[in-house]
Amino acid sequence: MKQKAILATVCVFFCLVTNAFSGETIGSDKIKAMLLRTDGWLVEWRGTSYEGVAHNIFEDRGGNIVVKINNPSFNTSCERNVTITSDDIKFDGCFDTNIVLHFDPKDQEYPFKGESKTTNYKFKAK
Repeated sequence: MKQKAILATVCVFFCLVTNAFSGETIGSDKIKAMLLRTDGWLVEWRGTSYEGVAHNIFEDRGGNIVVKINNPSFNTSCERNVTITSDDIKFDGCFDTNIVLHFDPKDQEYPFKGESKTTNYKFKAK
């Protein structure tokens, strides 16, 4: 079962990369599929005077995408609604607001990167 999940994840990633290199718009459905990885994401974040690693899992709840954030650096967990457009993701963190991530299919290590007013974020698949 785990092998099937890994294979499905690799196939989704390959499809996203193939479309990106063909010059097509990635699209919200493809970004959504990438975000909804079962294993979640390690999030490296860096603010003006602090940094850390959080653990994020995106879930589809009846058509609404929610991110579950666990930030051990601040011993904090929360859930927030997510907006996905054709080329980015927007949500609030537990303490931060207006986080915007851009999808870069060429970057296999950190396919989602972005920032808020005070913090930079890089997402790495678990």
